Amino acid sequence: MSVLLSTVNGSSLVLEMNRPESMNAMSSELANSLLSAVLNAGKNEKIRAIIISGAGDKAFCAGTDLKERRHLNPDQKWEQSRSLFHLNEAIRNSSLPVIAAINGWCLGGGFELALYCDLRIATPESKFGWPEMTLGAYPGGGGAVMLPRIIGQAKAKELFFTARRIEAIEALDLGIINAIASKDQLMNKAQEFVSGIETTSPLGLAAIKKSINDGADIPFDEAVKVDQMMRRPLESTEDYSEGLLAHFEKRRAIFKGK
Repeated sequence: MSVLLSTVNGSSLVLEMNRPESMNAMSSELANSLLSAVLNAGKNEKIRAIIISGAGDKAFCAGTDLKERRHLNPDQKWEQSRSLFHLNEAIRNSSLPVIAAINGWCLGGGFELALYCDLRIATPESKFGWPEMTLGAYPGGGGAVMLPRIIGQAKAKELFFTARRIEAIEALDLGIINAIASKDQLMNKAQEFVSGIETTSPLGLAAIKKSINDGADIPFDEAVKVDQMMRRPLESTEDYSEGLLAHFEKRRAIFKGK
């Protein structure tokens, strides 16, 4: 049985972590499979967005696979952590928007995976937390870097220091997730985001994603340089010409990513 199921739904690539028996715990195999899928999606001009979800009705991803980890030596544990970090890095660097459709438990490495996605939707039953903090370690997939950038240092420290689990409504209030949807509407909500994404130009979206990612946490003057560096090349693209023409012709633009 494959640990990752992949389907194309219109312009979106849906990646379903398929380890429901272990609450979709993040094994090295699963992390590497996701990494390959994300990298390959970036090469497919027909794909406009990636949606990541978890199989079953209990969990998005309950964190790093501890059954795998307990038999690893320190170097192997490090490599297991790095496999998740490399996946998260690829998601952040992808030109495509990545949406996490969170159906249930979202803990540790699963929480980190969600944080590195661009948009996050959760069910009312979803719960978030950092169990690694009670195990003598801490999340190794970049969560300590990303969470304070999303919710600020004080709240991030609180969640790490206390290891308390929060429910979807608090995650929404903190800005961790963008929306809450019932289980039967979760993927429909994700597809609503994709429908909006389809109206934008692939080049413009990729540029602003990089501008936001690179510019959000550097001094203002440097962020402005990044912003202008990403914006300038769009002036001469076919998509921009098409967008202007479509505006004046009062029709939807047909973008080609060129």
